[in-house]
Amino acid sequence: MVDPLIAFAAIKTASASISAAVKAGRDLSSLAGPITKYAKAEAELQFGAAKKKRSIFAKLGATDESAIEKHFRQEEVRRLRKDMRELFLLYGSPGQWERLQATIAEERAEKQKQLRLAEHKRQQMVQIIIAVLVISTAVTMLVGWVWFLQNR
Repeated sequence: MVDPLIAFAAIKTASASISAAVKAGRDLSSLAGPITKYAKAEAELQFGAAKKKRSIFAKLGATDESAIEKHFRQEEVRRLRKDMRELFLLYGSPGQWERLQATIAEERAEKQKQLRLAEHKRQQMVQIIIAVLVISTAVTMLVGWVWFLQNR
């Protein structure tokens, strides 16, 4: 999973490159790369926020970022989205912003699906490692106990 700060930086970078390209007169259809980066970073940011809400540490009150920083980051993402919307409405064809939002939503859903799958695999790996450690410890203790009883 990507750190929320890295995802936020990716959103800002992608938004800036999209804005600069649109202002320079480039065709919006040529911005597939930055738009994809924007959508993936937004998905990572949302997934990270949702994961932190579910984590044990968030429930206990131990957070690694303050609520104020999170709030301002969310406000900045809203502002960037609003600026991009204005650019697309000004320079794009009719309905292009809505089509773009549908595409971004699809990309975001796919990225979140990938992130959930990766998180599930990571959790399974941790569970397997813990199970192996517990079983090996139990076997070692059992062998040690049997050896102790035989040498008594």
